[in-house]
Amino acid sequence: NWVAHARKGQVLKLSYPTAGSRAYLCLAGGVDVPQVLGSRSTQLRGAFGGWQGRALQQGDLIPAGAANQPRAGDFGLESAVAALPLMLDGLPAIRVLPAAEFDCFSVEAQDTFFAGEWKITTQSNRYGYRMEGTPLLAREALEIRSHGIVPGVIQVPHGGQPIVQMRDAQPSGGYPKFATVIEADLWRLGQAPIGSKVRFVQCSYEEAVEALDTNHAFIEDARRLLALRGLQGHR
Repeated sequence: NWVAHARKGQVLKLSYPTAGSRAYLCLAGGVDVPQVLGSRSTQLRGAFGGWQGRALQQGDLIPAGAANQPRAGDFGLESAVAALPLMLDGLPAIRVLPAAEFDCFSVEAQDTFFAGEWKITTQSNRYGYRMEGTPLLAREALEIRSHGIVPGVIQVPHGGQPIVQMRDAQPSGGYPKFATVIEADLWRLGQAPIGSKVRFVQCSYEEAVEALDTNHAFIEDARRLLALRGLQGHR
């Protein structure tokens, strides 16, 4: 992560990532577009919000808001990928908690889920990640009415290949809920490239809370550093 002052006429070039799969461009004053449902982001499937409800295109001119406080430039921050590593057998590790229908699956299926490597298929987006690995089979056929789900929930359709609900998850679903990616680790899965593999690790509720506290501490440290550099740069 790098903080810099941009000047008129300068060009920012992004190369291929060496870690993670997504980069973020943050403006000190934010992007000055109308808020929709309390957000300035774009919902591509619904074609609303953000900049004309679509992905950015070459030639777009995006209005930026005025910075509300002084900022220093030309210094870096360690990325979350580097500062909060979590690997297992050379693959990114994603911590999960058992979900409502976890015990409806055989012990063999449960062991397979945690012992196996899971590939992120090309049928993955902000709504859900379809995983590929050894099929997870329920003890018997499950007929479940649709019910509310949230980001992180791992559902298992009849074919046995899990689907992880991501940030733009649908509000309801009828597939069995095998596990849930803890809130502190959903970003790790989001940064895993399509076609790559990950491992899932079972954790306790207490460990999930501790992991979230660690994430919050990382963000607070970044905020303090930004504030300190801003003061130093305007003495």
